[in-house]
Amino acid sequence: MKNQGQKTQTPPKLATHLFFWFCGNANVEDLYGDLEEIYFINLGKLGRRKSNWWFWKQTLSLIFSYAVKKRKASATSHFLSGTPSWAMYQNYTKVAFRSLMKHKVFSLINIIGLALGMSVCLLSLAMFSAIQDFDQHHVNKDRIYRVNTIKTDAEATWKIATSAPLVADELVGYPNLISEVISINTSFSGELQHDNHTITISGLYTTPNFLTAFSYELLSGTKQHVLDAPYQIVITEKLANKIFGQTNVVGEVLKVKNMAPFTVTGVVKNYPLASHIHFEALVSYQTLTAINRNLENRRADRLFYRNSYHYLLLNSATQPHALTEILAGLAQKLNTTEETFGLYLQPLTTIVSGEDIYYQIGPSFDRLTMAFFMLATFIILLPACFNYANLSMARALKRSKEIGLRKVVGGLKRDIFLQFILETVILTLISLVGATFVFTLIKDAYMSMIIGSEMLDLTIDLPIASLFILFALFTGVLAGIIPAIYFAKMRAIDSLKGGFKVGTLGRINLRKSLAIFQFVLSFIFIFGVIGMALQYQHTINFEVGFDKENKMIVPLRGVDKTLFATAYSNHSEVQSVGFSSGLPGLSAFESTYSKNEETQDSIFTYQLYADNAFLTQLDFTMLKGTLFNEHLTALREEQIIVNEQFVQAMNWPEDQILGRQVIFESGQKGRVVGIAADFNHLPLKENIKPFIFRYNPDAFRVATLTVIHSNLFDTVNDFETLWGKLDPVSAFEFSFFDDKLDEVYVSFLYQIKIFSLLSFLALSISCLGMLGMVIFTSENRIKEIGIRKIMGADVRQLTLLLSANFIKMMGIACAIGIPISYFFFNMFFGMMLDEPRPISMIEVVGSTLVLLLLGGLSIVTQTLRVAKLNPVDNLRYE
Repeated sequence: MKNQGQKTQTPPKLATHLFFWFCGNANVEDLYGDLEEIYFINLGKLGRRKSNWWFWKQTLSLIFSYAVKKRKASATSHFLSGTPSWAMYQNYTKVAFRSLMKHKVFSLINIIGLALGMSVCLLSLAMFSAIQDFDQHHVNKDRIYRVNTIKTDAEATWKIATSAPLVADELVGYPNLISEVISINTSFSGELQHDNHTITISGLYTTPNFLTAFSYELLSGTKQHVLDAPYQIVITEKLANKIFGQTNVVGEVLKVKNMAPFTVTGVVKNYPLASHIHFEALVSYQTLTAINRNLENRRADRLFYRNSYHYLLLNSATQPHALTEILAGLAQKLNTTEETFGLYLQPLTTIVSGEDIYYQIGPSFDRLTMAFFMLATFIILLPACFNYANLSMARALKRSKEIGLRKVVGGLKRDIFLQFILETVILTLISLVGATFVFTLIKDAYMSMIIGSEMLDLTIDLPIASLFILFALFTGVLAGIIPAIYFAKMRAIDSLKGGFKVGTLGRINLRKSLAIFQFVLSFIFIFGVIGMALQYQHTINFEVGFDKENKMIVPLRGVDKTLFATAYSNHSEVQSVGFSSGLPGLSAFESTYSKNEETQDSIFTYQLYADNAFLTQLDFTMLKGTLFNEHLTALREEQIIVNEQFVQAMNWPEDQILGRQVIFESGQKGRVVGIAADFNHLPLKENIKPFIFRYNPDAFRVATLTVIHSNLFDTVNDFETLWGKLDPVSAFEFSFFDDKLDEVYVSFLYQIKIFSLLSFLALSISCLGMLGMVIFTSENRIKEIGIRKIMGADVRQLTLLLSANFIKMMGIACAIGIPISYFFFNMFFGMMLDEPRPISMIEVVGSTLVLLLLGGLSIVTQTLRVAKLNPVDNLRYE
């Protein structure tokens, strides 16, 4: 028995650890209790030094004693080994349910927290499972590979999903290794005219072996012959029903605007959405060269790889590495003085879920993005697990006697460990029901924020349900392992003595650290939401270098430009009409290679065909030279206007720029007539690159109207009437330029929404945990509160007393979260945007206030309730 002066003395820790380490799973609590009791008796007689020496001697003597040897022999060799009886598991389950029912408030807090944390994890698991299903329906999926390109130049290295036609031509010469070489070109699109209706369709130019290599079922037609001649087209079942109302349409003729008639030779049965190749129509590859003879001449062009995809169906005995040297040899043929190339094979089933590469065809859920997403959802789950650990350990005092009794009657560490793991698993399985309910509620809204999610099937079937249950078991182990180890390590003597003093929060640093960590996570998420919202506002208001207001965009769709300009320029609300091949600032953009006539150096150049009216409408700043001379269309050279980056890339002397000749990759030549100031011709996440305006009226596809309208509805009606006179078949379509630019940054809005959802979940879970800790602490201090009230303390003082530790923890969380959030999001925004808005005090102060306000509400409401209780009732209760 220790006296008052011995309270701070303890037996040598090293000897204690050595004793328990040596004894392992053997039940030696009583032996150690004897050692400890003798130690304290000696401490009063012999002093600390001699008592320590005797403790070491007796410990070593006991280690090698028969008593320990026998107990070790009867104990299992590992605390998890052995098979507890079924009755034991029944007992654990009964105790678990009793504990859950006895502590209803804490159970409810844990169940809600775990359900919220698990719900978003279920989303990521269902997504991950759905992504793995892509392209699994192809019978030859294990033998099909795509040929990808690696391009390296002076600036960087790019991985590209396309490859030059030259590669396909060469690989056909290895029939001993490759069964089929399938070529795809994604440039087919057009306006289908049928029965006075216009339908926009898109599809693929492809070789006849496409249908035999991939698993697409034909409802009509013969696979080997439906794509072996020019202007043959195979349409999908869906498109056939849309056009003809039936699928028996072989032999029908389809008229596509500005193209020769196509003959329908087959109908493809609707294919699964979980495919990276999507099309409405398949057009014979020979059509591509029939439409543009120049393309056939360019098959030998090693740099011509845009829209050009090649797949290999390997022989059944061929391994991909057998083609490594062949691809390396082909890549050597593609090299130029400025660029080097590499070729590699990517398995069909990893295209959607593999690495993120340029010119990807179809949807892409690359592994890096998915890993980031799953990590973010897992981070949301952590606070819920920490809540459970925190509350479980906080209640250790009330369960310590139960644990001590179990150990005294023969319970091993393994038994205690399994009991608490089982309790947590039962809790997470109950939470899984709530999580599935939340998953169902938020699934559609969440998926609407993810591009390409319409192809993902998140229906809860048997495999998904099994995955969810496995995840619940994993979460149970994750949440329960800390308290299980904590309780398993309790010594029977300390448990029965009530040696674990956990009545106040500040005495166990682990629990305090877990609570702070939760609020650090919440702070980071709140910081992200505020930061992204500000970046979005910064982006849409950014000065891009051209005027985007009051510009109505009308696709010409084959309408004569002169007639269009005449009809619309006479309208009273139209100030000007300009034409161009596209619009600046959007994601999709034309490009070419431009060569300096003197140095023969080629540079990658973005380009836009435009007339003077378009350049004037958008108010581009001209630094030198003039606009185009539109009367000189008969010149053999195109007139071009270059930006400052183009001049810098060409390394031209400042006074010798105008009049310079440029040779494009197509062989056409251009002559510089003007220099425009740099502007953001790409979305803001991209740097400003070399850019040219070219003048070629044949390339104009879009009309831009500067409109000052008083009533948009009436104006659009007038425009529809004018359009009907120019094109009676097609409907009038329009959009506003500033809206289209805003659409480019819609991903920002999606990210804000996703971060808001994650922040809401993280903060809710953290507040629930804090609420549980406040309730627990307050209940344990009811007697103290009653005495303090009798002694004169008022409600304000008691509220501050009970809240001080929690407010302090939230302050520490803010102090930790501010630098982490600043550096992380500074780097993150820098990666997303070329010119991001600098992080300011708005994000810091805003995040701090939101965290303190919401966290403080959960604290103050409970502490205030306890502080207002009648002290007489409190003391009578105690």
